[in-house]
Amino acid sequence: MAEENRLEVRKVVEGKITALQLNGVIDESFSGKQLAEGIKGKLIIDFSGIKRITSFGIREWLEFLKTVEDKCDGIYFIKCPSRIIDQFNMVANFGGSKGAILSFFAPYHCDYCEADHSELVDVADYHDSIKDSKLPDRPCTTCGNPEYLDESPEIFLSYLAGVSKPEIEADVAAFLSHRLKYQVSRSRQKLKIDMHVGEATYIRFTGDIDAAFQGRKMAEGIEGKVIFDMDGVGDITEDGIEIWTSMLRIMDENVENVYMIGVNAAVLGRILANEGMITPKVKLVDLYLPYNCTSCNTTLDQHVNVDDHFEVLKFATAPELKCPDCGGKSVCQLDENILSEIAKIQKPDFPKTFVKFIEKARDEIRKSAAPVPQVASSESAGGGSSLTIIAALAIFLVIIAAGGYFLYTKVLTKKETVKEKLEMVEQSPKNKPTWVVPKITASVKGDVVEVIAFADEVDKPDQGIGEALGWAIDQYVEFLADRVVEKDQLWKTVVRGLYLQPREEVLAQWRDSGASKTRRAEVYRRIKEYHNAIGTSFRIAFGKEIQPTETYWEKYIRTTRIGETVFYRVWVKLEFPKKVTDRMVAYFADRKDFDGVSVVRLFPGLNWAFPKIARGLAVLSIGSSSKFNGVLKVGNIVTKFANEELNELKDFQDKFESILKVQKEKEQCNNITVHFHYWNSELKNPRETTADYERNCPKKVEVKTIIKTVPGNNNQGTGFQGNIWDDPSK
Repeated sequence: MAEENRLEVRKVVEGKITALQLNGVIDESFSGKQLAEGIKGKLIIDFSGIKRITSFGIREWLEFLKTVEDKCDGIYFIKCPSRIIDQFNMVANFGGSKGAILSFFAPYHCDYCEADHSELVDVADYHDSIKDSKLPDRPCTTCGNPEYLDESPEIFLSYLAGVSKPEIEADVAAFLSHRLKYQVSRSRQKLKIDMHVGEATYIRFTGDIDAAFQGRKMAEGIEGKVIFDMDGVGDITEDGIEIWTSMLRIMDENVENVYMIGVNAAVLGRILANEGMITPKVKLVDLYLPYNCTSCNTTLDQHVNVDDHFEVLKFATAPELKCPDCGGKSVCQLDENILSEIAKIQKPDFPKTFVKFIEKARDEIRKSAAPVPQVASSESAGGGSSLTIIAALAIFLVIIAAGGYFLYTKVLTKKETVKEKLEMVEQSPKNKPTWVVPKITASVKGDVVEVIAFADEVDKPDQGIGEALGWAIDQYVEFLADRVVEKDQLWKTVVRGLYLQPREEVLAQWRDSGASKTRRAEVYRRIKEYHNAIGTSFRIAFGKEIQPTETYWEKYIRTTRIGETVFYRVWVKLEFPKKVTDRMVAYFADRKDFDGVSVVRLFPGLNWAFPKIARGLAVLSIGSSSKFNGVLKVGNIVTKFANEELNELKDFQDKFESILKVQKEKEQCNNITVHFHYWNSELKNPRETTADYERNCPKKVEVKTIIKTVPGNNNQGTGFQGNIWDDPSK
């Protein structure tokens, strides 16, 4: 019980920003004053792992807040569970005078399927609704029907309804995105570009570089030496990478060098993994690499100057750095593949004179961003400002000169809202089938499991069928997962635990993409990759192609003042016999135990975490005495022993023993290489690696030849010469 109540605190530091991720129970043992030491600047607290907080814990928490508030410019709370929101509602000053809630988990309930979900709500995005003490219904992630807030909105939102809309600075938004992998509100992710021209062209990027990035336009006219300040970049999407490489191609003719500074580990991985982002003229000047202190367990991004550490980096090795908090030894947590790519980059030879230039550029940008003071009016409040009147008159004269009274009224009159006209002009069969509903469902209908899925606003029916089929298979896979979980809670913890969070995060982005076609298309490209992988894995397990039982589509014309657009809505229905479904559940729940290791088949849902794997076995448990300890871990996806691929459960034992047998027959004593994939919880992405299973080789028996000399034997040579039966020494 004591272990369950223990509070774990993970500390992440970058510059003047500190994040504390709390996991466990806040009680009387919470050493707030000790934890507050060294915290200054901006503080982020992640409450998502808090199970409960006791009355004595509240007392210690308030002491902690009182200590840090004196040293912090701002305190931000993210991922607050409902139990923490209850404390904000009940305990005076629970968030302090500088605290702001950025996001919280709201409990939702679906009356259709009786499912309960905890949905992450960004306060800035829903501030107007929260102010009115309400939250909108959401589509249930289980059945697709509307689900509602399962609390009294007036009580649950009472604290949040009375506070201002939270505002965060760009550096905090970037930190949340690239250090904590936190999905920042879309309004805060919007890319901001600042430029300062002097002895070089300094360009600072803040936000995410995505499909909206105007890189090609920005590239025109840039010449000479260029400095890209990437310190505020949270992520670069696939579309952003494509635009970025095009920008570099346009710039290549006119620029001497492009120096990139302040590149964090997440962005660095994107840059190094894509050809065209590191051209001969692009130089990586300094990086922020993730380090973990072996003494105080602090995780932080440490600044690494490439020129200073080039001799170490070129050997794919991270420099040894001390923890800035306690002075202890820090170990770099960067993926070895990224270190190998860093080893290939050229020495930047960054001009030292640019250091002061960058400081000056940042200072100028900071000054220009400061609010402009209001000019005091020389007139009375009733007469208005003479400057305002003159300015208005000037605008009026320009407008009249440009096109007369009509233009004047058009500019100054508020535009009327243009209503759109939506008309269905065609459908596949004349009579709409009864199974067609605008949601994604999987349910038992008699002797079959019926899955309904649809795709909205697609260009062609065939495209819509493909999209809807992807959603349908994913829904059926989750239907199977629910049944396996009923049989095996360990499977739920390990297998579903591996892919559920990645799946939910992507689907949340899809739900939140709204009416933005660009954003929606970008998110769906990722979802399509996952759906294709899930479909491949499922077809391998199912043994044949999956085709819709029925399809239905409708053609629409949308008319606005801009013009007409044509789109389709498409539905598909899949039917799986209940007996087949039961066999599939048993197939995925089946285990194989060998040498203390329990493995299960690759479940298609795992493709949300591992989109490039179609075959393999998931490690469900490892015994303490297993020889695979130190080689494999729970949650690893094992794909091969040496060069032998693992496709079925029996392969884990059969192919391992087969390799062992061959080695013994050939009198070899080689380690057996194990190939596996694992989920990197820090970077939230899959990794592939190998480990060696070390054999205990049998000791060779040393054979000694003993030569005896027989007295009186005149034969010269080694031992007795002749018939052994006549040997007098025997």
